[in-house]
Amino acid sequence: MFFEKATSGRNDFLFYIATVCIVVLGYRLGIEPLIMVQNFQVENDPTIMTKDVDLFFETMDFSILNLPSNVGLILMITIFIFAMMAFMLAIKYLHKLPLKRLITPDKSINWKKIFFGFGLWFLIALVFEVIVVLIYPETYYFNFKPISWIFLLLICIFLMPIQTSLEELVIRGYMMPGISLLTNNKWIPWVITSVIFGLIHGANPEVERFGFWTMQLYYVGAGLFLGLITILDDSLELALGVHAATNVFGAAFFSFDGSVLQTDSLIKANNINPHIMILTFLLGAILFIVICNKKYNWGGFKMLFEPIGSYKSNVAFKDQSFKTLD
Repeated sequence: MFFEKATSGRNDFLFYIATVCIVVLGYRLGIEPLIMVQNFQVENDPTIMTKDVDLFFETMDFSILNLPSNVGLILMITIFIFAMMAFMLAIKYLHKLPLKRLITPDKSINWKKIFFGFGLWFLIALVFEVIVVLIYPETYYFNFKPISWIFLLLICIFLMPIQTSLEELVIRGYMMPGISLLTNNKWIPWVITSVIFGLIHGANPEVERFGFWTMQLYYVGAGLFLGLITILDDSLELALGVHAATNVFGAAFFSFDGSVLQTDSLIKANNINPHIMILTFLLGAILFIVICNKKYNWGGFKMLFEPIGSYKSNVAFKDQSFKTLD
């Protein structure tokens, strides 16, 4: 039902193109505050050179611009706030679809499931990170800066979910069901959107440091995991919780030098092994699926290959307008 409900609005192909363009425009507008602050710093701080600006855009390390990391994080999230507003407007006025339909086919969003996904994945990440710390203690160092960390935690709680939710809504709530209109199955949209998810993270600083293919293995794997739990659970709620937990954990509690999230996290690593990161992620994903399968009584992996069924009259992106129940 998730795929059917998420495509129950107007599905003309041009609306999908227009929505993507609108989100890109919102993203571009959201970059303006960052550019304005960057220009202000360059003009008023003689120690910042042109090469420093180039390095900043390569690493997204705001200390290069002599800015606190928390200010930098807010500026980065502001980009997604603008993009989220643009996306919401496009879904409401172009597709004539309540945003809730991209999250769940039920009458209301199950917030308990979102928080369960967040809590379970956060716990799994913490357990595996502690194991790695015990094996490689020399790699980690305590980085507790009380005032900065408290503000960081507030940013992670109140603003970070906007960024993670936008990615989930666009990639798995919008694109995955949208592509299914052409394929009438779930596994092709699942694979395609997972690759897209990997590619949009291809500009992250980690890619330059650890290699494109190594990090694509991680990003595409994350996309496959998030897409899989969305299909198995027939809703986006668990994926929303998992993605938020991943970024909150990586920003506020355990981060590493060179990460796209350069923050004053509680504990930092001066170096990480990307292959260990991929392995622990894979083990964590398997554990998460096993637990949720038992808790929610999923129907098994055969759901990936089941036909979606009738889309009423809106197959092949025909422009049809259906009134929703909301």
